[in-house]
Amino acid sequence: MNRTLLIFLAGALALAGIFLVSQGYNKTVTLEINGHPQQVETKAWRVSSFLTEQGIALHEEDSIDPSPTAWMIGDETITIEQANWVTIFADEITTQSFTRQRNLETILSEAGIDLADGDQILLDGIPVSIKKTLSPGESHSLQVQRGQTLEVNSNGGNDSIISTAPTIGEALWESGIEVSLGDDISTPLNAPLEKPVVVDLNPAQDVTIQIKNGVVNSRTAAETVGQALAEAGISLQGLDYSRPDANNPVPQDGKIQVIRVQEDLLLESEPIPYESLTQPVADLEIDNRSIVQSGIFGLNTKRIRVRYEDELEISRQVEDEYISQEPQPEIIGFGTQISPKTINTPDGPIKYWRALSMYAVSYNVTSNGGYGTATGIPLDKGVAAIDPSYIPYGTRMYVPGYGEALAADTGGGINGRMIDLGYLDENYVSWHEWVTVYFLWPPPENVVWVIP
Repeated sequence: MNRTLLIFLAGALALAGIFLVSQGYNKTVTLEINGHPQQVETKAWRVSSFLTEQGIALHEEDSIDPSPTAWMIGDETITIEQANWVTIFADEITTQSFTRQRNLETILSEAGIDLADGDQILLDGIPVSIKKTLSPGESHSLQVQRGQTLEVNSNGGNDSIISTAPTIGEALWESGIEVSLGDDISTPLNAPLEKPVVVDLNPAQDVTIQIKNGVVNSRTAAETVGQALAEAGISLQGLDYSRPDANNPVPQDGKIQVIRVQEDLLLESEPIPYESLTQPVADLEIDNRSIVQSGIFGLNTKRIRVRYEDELEISRQVEDEYISQEPQPEIIGFGTQISPKTINTPDGPIKYWRALSMYAVSYNVTSNGGYGTATGIPLDKGVAAIDPSYIPYGTRMYVPGYGEALAADTGGGINGRMIDLGYLDENYVSWHEWVTVYFLWPPPENVVWVIP
């Protein structure tokens, strides 16, 4: 083989190798990011190319093994541990750190923050131990709450507390020092604990407050009953009072009673009856009635002051009495219009001016005891006894089934709308029924307009 041919073959082989290398071949590597491994197919020959292929950008503080310049032939494990963004709030200063450190104590130390006894660390708002470690690749916030000294003087003793509680009250509670309602404390419980504080705590007296719905147990350091009630959230309003009086000192036995007083003004009304009056109505037919004016009850009103103590009525007093509404009389109109009318009867047509429903009974000479009539007319069929206060003697009437009757007699049992039909003994007929009695024309000069 000549030299020229050898050179040609060597060049061809070199070009083929370059082509194969440039095309690469599929390899399987293990990519572990922050402790989470996964299998990845790649054609990259270097770690840096693999990172580019996977779209992974490394920060200066991130760690990677093997290095980005290392070659890859397959079955490698590429381990990446990402740094954390940590925002630190301490002593009213905010700092940010991008670090691979995981231990909180180390992170704070690198940030130049020293911790003292009683300081509290908050990780993302949650209290944690200073030995807590962070997971890689996450953003976190660290807050340092400085412990403050709280000196408590109570009952001649002294307690010293170091606390990160936001208020004095919470610091006392966390340390097991109870503050009861009514205790006298020199500084409000809701005052912020932002610096060393000295408070004086004087326990209060036990009080038992009797109210309507039960008992309120409280403690107070107040001097007067009124102040003790106010501290217990019980106020005397209006006419309310207490035993002892609100201005008196709190009793030694601590027993207080509160009486709730209420006064109401009531209006009580009683009806005043109205009168019933009658008046003639010219265009209304006789023996008919109409309401000319409806009656309205009046009202007699009393203003009454009622006093209640604990919702029980104690007294009732009439303060005023007056007629708030005058009664209005009822006016009933009675008809005074008279016009002739006719009707056919078995005895022939009759002309009449009034027709009344009346209760008919009958009597004869024997039942009359042989006495004559009130007008002296002999008793016979056609003579009738009536109540002359409503039907004048001499009034001529027609009774269906009886015939014409003359008002000529009366009797003790004949009242209002009653008529006693007369008979002889031999033609007597017993009557006990309601009938329509027709008063024959013409009407008398003096007409009784209303017959009950």
